[in-house]
Amino acid sequence: MKYKIFLLLVAISIVSCNKKSDLKVAVSNTDTLNQAISHEEEEGETEGVTLQQLEFPKTGKNAEDFVLEPCEIKMKAEGFLDDDTLKDIVIVLQNKNDNTDSRATLVLLKQKTGDYKLQEISWEAVDPEYTDGGYRIYDNEEIFIDNEKTLHIMLQAMGPPGTRETVYRYVNNDLVLVKIGTFNSGAGSQLSSEYNLVSGQVDHEVFNTMQDDSVPGKHQIKKFNLKRQMLFISDNPNDVLKDLPGSDDW
Repeated sequence: MKYKIFLLLVAISIVSCNKKSDLKVAVSNTDTLNQAISHEEEEGETEGVTLQQLEFPKTGKNAEDFVLEPCEIKMKAEGFLDDDTLKDIVIVLQNKNDNTDSRATLVLLKQKTGDYKLQEISWEAVDPEYTDGGYRIYDNEEIFIDNEKTLHIMLQAMGPPGTRETVYRYVNNDLVLVKIGTFNSGAGSQLSSEYNLVSGQVDHEVFNTMQDDSVPGKHQIKKFNLKRQMLFISDNPNDVLKDLPGSDDW
């Protein structure tokens, strides 16, 4: 009799343990499901968000601290932009959920503390990667900071947009557009233009591609007057070009 009771107790204990184990598995599966749903909700929250709706931090330890969802770094440059000896960073941010969205170009000046300060942000300096119709505007894009403390933004296309290089420099604490270079190719000719926005002069050079390469291009120099400085934060280079004199031979 005692032996039967002992076996009965053992059986009850085993069943009880199995139920607890099943309960733990059920709870674990439920937690995993909740985590998956939570992760999907976080991703869903950034869908449909434009970059201009974001509020970027004023300071950060590195460039990545300024990359909010749904941003990704499309281009990055390091170098000296202001008057100190601390290496600054410029990043171009793109919406990874929408390649037709406006792109933000952030100027991050390094501080003596080692942190970075968001000094400038432009929604005009770099065009969206794609048009609303789904066409990529430029084939190659690059930014860099040269030894003269100027920021270069180079955008190149084989088609109608052509090539556009914009050059910015700090002038009295404002990042100012100081030069624009363009190159376009058409039927039988090519046009290279160098606009100096400081001196107010443009040098157009037209090449006849139907002639021998040894034949020099035809230069045309024009003067122009700007009413004010063109700023990195507010002036679109494409709009600036519309008000500058073009070539008579193009």
